[in-house]
Amino acid sequence: MPSKWNMFVKKIYEEGKAKDSDYEFKQALKDASKRKSEMGNTASASGVKKSRKSAKRGRSRSASMNLALAGGKRTRKRHRRR
Repeated sequence: MPSKWNMFVKKIYEEGKAKDSDYEFKQALKDASKRKSEMGNTASASGVKKSRKSAKRGRSRSASMNLALAGGKRTRKRHRRR
């Protein structure tokens, strides 16, 4: 199902295309951005941001660093090429 934003841009594009046969979708995106207050109460119009889950799971960086400093985590030494 298309998002409200996509449906709104499509509506703007269809209106513009009806008036001018050379109207392009990229122009519809620009016009829709200027007219997003007409779209209604959505997350992008009201300024509310959606939260994203962290891609990294497991230990935090500070926990990993504490283990490394305490000797709980071994690191490989790099050998220099000759």
